[in-house]
Amino acid sequence: MARTFSIITTCKGRLEHLKKSLPTMIAQPCNEVIVVDYSCPQGTGAFVSSNFPSVRIVTVEGQDHFSNWKARNAGAAVAKSDVLIFVDADTLLAEDAAQWIAAHVPPRTFGYFDTKTSQGFNRGGLRVASNQLKGFQIVPTAAFRRAGGYDEVLEGYAAGADTDLEVKLAMLGLRRRALDPCIVKSVIEHDASSRTKHHAQPIKYSYAAGLLYRAAKRALLKINGRVELPIAVRRSLYSAASKAASSLGPDQARITMNVKIRQEPIGMPRQLGFERGQQNLSLKLELSLEEVLTEPVA
Repeated sequence: MARTFSIITTCKGRLEHLKKSLPTMIAQPCNEVIVVDYSCPQGTGAFVSSNFPSVRIVTVEGQDHFSNWKARNAGAAVAKSDVLIFVDADTLLAEDAAQWIAAHVPPRTFGYFDTKTSQGFNRGGLRVASNQLKGFQIVPTAAFRRAGGYDEVLEGYAAGADTDLEVKLAMLGLRRRALDPCIVKSVIEHDASSRTKHHAQPIKYSYAAGLLYRAAKRALLKINGRVELPIAVRRSLYSAASKAASSLGPDQARITMNVKIRQEPIGMPRQLGFERGQQNLSLKLELSLEEVLTEPVA
């Protein structure tokens, strides 16, 4: 039996991009296209409903700041197909993209764009856009749900929930499949401010916090033999990462984060000459930044 596919895209303040990219998604022989209106101030849901009635619309209301991860999870929650194709609103698909995916991304495999291929679409040379196709991901629906979807704890632009998902999928035994640039026609160029406009944190903090959090999380997943951590643990972990990242600045280029993993009594403290003993296992992460830029960042 042929597999079925769902294309999922999200929008908050990117309606002008979506007007160009959505027709290329609808043109694919997929079973459904889902647009998530994440409290978009431009009325994305109403526009799509009026102009593209075949598209399924998911509306997430009352959100001041954008979370691509919460938006994507909301779209995936209603998807009815075997495979999820996550595409950003600024990405225009090639005519035969879905056919290529069906032929080259087999079951038990997830598709992604490697860094070199993604950089090839960064025509304007914007540093923040160097890995802009990182979020283009093709994931079996069942595996996505087993992995718990995108980690919604991560906040801000470039926090890395897409990378985090790839780690979890690999832990589930899925193979990686690098995608061919032939499936993307083009990526709409736009500046850094438009990319980060609806995010709660400046990118330097969200990026640094994401690095620390994901490194700590990977270590804990391996220690505990799990694919995902409980939400309370993740929130506590991200809070610690955010606190560490908040100290990052011109005079503070090295930040550290300490994570307590386990605390237990020592079995025979009297042999050591003490009444009681305690053994603590902790993890220390350090992010060290080098070569301070002396030129403006585009």
